[in-house]
Amino acid sequence: MAVDIGSIDHWANNWDSYMHRASALSKVVAVGMIIAAVVVTPDFFTLLTIYLATAAAIVSTRLPALRIMAVGAYPAVFALLFAISRWDGTILTPMVIILKALAAALATLMLITTTPYPAVFAVIHGLLPRVVGDGFFLTYRSTFVLLDLAGNLRMALRLRGGLSRRDYVGNVKNISMGLGLLLIRSLALSQRVYDAMRIRGYSGRLVAPLAWRKVTAYDIVPLTMGLLLLGLVLASRFFREQVIQYNGFLLMLSIVALLGAIAYTRLAPGASLTGGRAWRR
Repeated sequence: MAVDIGSIDHWANNWDSYMHRASALSKVVAVGMIIAAVVVTPDFFTLLTIYLATAAAIVSTRLPALRIMAVGAYPAVFALLFAISRWDGTILTPMVIILKALAAALATLMLITTTPYPAVFAVIHGLLPRVVGDGFFLTYRSTFVLLDLAGNLRMALRLRGGLSRRDYVGNVKNISMGLGLLLIRSLALSQRVYDAMRIRGYSGRLVAPLAWRKVTAYDIVPLTMGLLLLGLVLASRFFREQVIQYNGFLLMLSIVALLGAIAYTRLAPGASLTGGRAWRR
C-alpha cells in the first residue's frame, strides 16, 4: 500500500488532534526518546509494548492508522534480510530485529503525519549544523519526487510492453535503460532545483519558520509518552530482575490503550479536518 507525499502533507497540515496541536519541538524530542528506547532495549515484550503504545497514539489522532501502519511495515522487509544474517537458532532474535525496525518506523511516521515538514526541518535546523539541516530538507523532498518518477517509469514500461512475464532478459535490459534515464532525469532535476533556488535568492541558507519554538499545553502528551517509554527501557536495563516480572502487565496495558483508542475514535468520531489551519499552531 503506497502513500505519497501529498497524503502525508494532507494529514500533517489539514488534520486536527491533540498531537497536531503539540509543538514540533516536543514531538521531535519525544520521537527521539522513543527511537532511543527502541535502540537500547533487546527485550521483545518491551519492544512490542512500545510499538502498541505508538500505534495507540496514532489511532487516537483519528488518522488512517491502518494505512500508516502499512507504510511503517516497509522497513521490515529490509530488516528481515539483516535478521536472517543474525539468526542464532532461535526465533526471538530475528523477531527482535524486525520489531525494532517496525517500532522506529512507526514512531517516525507519527511525527511526520502530525507535523508539517517545514516545522520538522526547522527543529533540525535548530539542533544540527545548517548545512546538514538543509541537506535533510532537500533530500526529503527529492526522495518523493524520484519515487514518483520511478512510478511513472514503471507504468510507461508496462503500457509499452517493456515488462513481460517470461522475457526476463528483456525485462532486465529495459529496466536498466529505464534506471539510466531516471538517473539523467534526477541530475537534470537537481540542476533545475538549484537554479530555481538561486533565482529566488538562495545564498547557502534556507529560512526556517519560527513557529516550532512555540510551547503549548499539548506538549505534555508526546513528552510524557516519550519519557515513560524511555524510562521503562532504562528501568528494564538497570533493574531487570525487578522490572521483567511486570512485562506481561505492561504489554497488557499497551493493548488496553490501543483498544481504548479504537473505542474512542468509534464512539466520538468528531471533526478531524481543520481546513488547512493546523500548521499555524
